[in-house]
Amino acid sequence: MQHLSTTPGAIIGWTRRGPIRIQAGGSENAPEAETKPAEGVPADPTAPPAQETDWKAEARKWEQRAKANSAAVEELDKVKNASMSEAEKAIAKAKAEGLAEAAVTYGKRLAAAEFKAAIAAKGLDLGEVLDLIDIAKFVNDKGDVDEDAIKKAVTRLAKIASKPPGQSGGDFAGGTGRNGAGRPTSIREAYARKQT
Repeated sequence: MQHLSTTPGAIIGWTRRGPIRIQAGGSENAPEAETKPAEGVPADPTAPPAQETDWKAEARKWEQRAKANSAAVEELDKVKNASMSEAEKAIAKAKAEGLAEAAVTYGKRLAAAEFKAAIAAKGLDLGEVLDLIDIAKFVNDKGDVDEDAIKKAVTRLAKIASKPPGQSGGDFAGGTGRNGAGRPTSIREAYARKQT
């Protein structure tokens, strides 16, 4: 349980406008207590805020460490493989192949999701053409997704694909460039139909 000071003028909390202080007065027989800030309350309100962390730099640092660790793991695997029997080597190889296949399978699913999200962000409507695109070329043999290749492919598709209906320039046919079935060709025709 935290100790709150009862000394007049002691800071007992913070608001957007500043500290909340105890007012003088109150109980006549209040015991004197040492002033101690509450937990989670900074001791000095005039102190500058702690320096913010550069998360991108931290992420790069951890990525470098992960790459170094993966190199060390590969080296350790080579040493282990040298001391394994033939049966153990066959089991390890089968496990590695199964893990690689699972990684590629889920990598393809992730690539498909990223590809669809990138297409939606560009405002494209590929419809059934999306099923014809080979997502596997955006995934390497380790199951990693090549995000740059997806961005390039979507950019290329954006240049040649049609926009979804309603984004082509405001024609009455819903962006198809031709008169839709039963749709009026002019405002007068639409008004005449409404009157009948």
